[in-house]
Amino acid sequence: MKKVGLVASLLVGLFAVNSSAHAETSVPDLQKQLDEINGKIQKLLAEKAADEQQVKAKSEPAANNGEYLKKLWGNTKISGYGELEYIFKKDNGNGKGGNTLDPHRVVLNVTSQLSDWIEFNSELEWEHGGSDGGADGSISVEQAYLTFKLNPALNVNAGVMLLPMGAINQNHEPTNFYSSARPALDMYLIPSTWQEMGVGISGALHKKVDYQLMAVSGLDGTNFDAAKGVREGRQGFKKDNNRNFAVAGRLDLRPVDGLRTSLSLYSGNSASSGTSTAYTTIAAVDGRYRISDFELAGEYVHVYQDRPESLNTEIGRNMSGYWVEGAWHALPSAWKQGRLSNADAVLFARYSELNTQHGGAADPSKTSGRFDRNYTTVGVSFLPIPSVAIKADYQFFGDRRAAGEVPLDNDKFQVTVGFVF
Repeated sequence: MKKVGLVASLLVGLFAVNSSAHAETSVPDLQKQLDEINGKIQKLLAEKAADEQQVKAKSEPAANNGEYLKKLWGNTKISGYGELEYIFKKDNGNGKGGNTLDPHRVVLNVTSQLSDWIEFNSELEWEHGGSDGGADGSISVEQAYLTFKLNPALNVNAGVMLLPMGAINQNHEPTNFYSSARPALDMYLIPSTWQEMGVGISGALHKKVDYQLMAVSGLDGTNFDAAKGVREGRQGFKKDNNRNFAVAGRLDLRPVDGLRTSLSLYSGNSASSGTSTAYTTIAAVDGRYRISDFELAGEYVHVYQDRPESLNTEIGRNMSGYWVEGAWHALPSAWKQGRLSNADAVLFARYSELNTQHGGAADPSKTSGRFDRNYTTVGVSFLPIPSVAIKADYQFFGDRRAAGEVPLDNDKFQVTVGFVF
């Protein structure tokens, strides 16, 4: 305000000069005075603009920060999934029969688009009632990673990630498979859910070809056994039995409409530091083909263990298994009306074999037919809406154990309510 008053004073002074000037004052003299006053006015106006800009700059950071946080919250999505189970196990002579009600898992996902090229993804999982669910209850970080989207063919991923292995590990939500429980193959030879800390790249090589490649912490082979294969080799994030990285990769192919197939590979040293290396290599192929209301799916997994005797003499050099599944989408079109307009009902049957001592154990005296198992599962999955699956199935368990040996698993009937949101 003071500077504005000064400008006004200068203008008044100008009129005063003009009124008191001698008649003989020349036009050039008046022009000179006007130029001097105009220069002072322009200088004062420039100083005033600079002051205003400085005041504006001091107030903008808070405003900009508020706008950024508002935009970030708008780009953040919360989702999740869960499985609630009733299980009846027939007592096959192993003392594991009986009824169980189990809040198997509830998972919360948070995804945030931090910018147009950086994304954050996370999963927090409560299993079997969380930390208060007894010996099996747990709370864990299942995923927490950043994706840097450089271009469609190259994304960089870093953090806690699911390994790109097999049919289930990265597609383990309950609406993605028809049975109540995940196939045994995808628990013992591919230890789903299998996550590790690491860094990787991914992208689309073609509109029908995607790839993933990761370098991650490896497995602890000293915890491998014939009962659960490589499952107990998952280390979590509190320790690492050696300083080596493992690599995992996947290639997804969609050669024709209705067909999806994938090839995946893992390799890493599973021996502890200070001991001879013992590399674990896991290869898997899986696929699913749908034509009209019918589906055919399957998976094959082979584990090759270098130097098994240095890890656990109960395991062999090879573990392998497969499953094949047929499914029929049986809900009549006439029933898909009103609340059931997006419903589906799937009848399915799956046969699986699994052998964690393929070719015998490192110590032949520990070879047993009870580790050569098979599962036949038949059931139905009803989806009243695509995000909710009500499943019921019966599993027949078999093995090649000798007389007097205790079976590892049971015949069982299971009902599961699975959901995603």
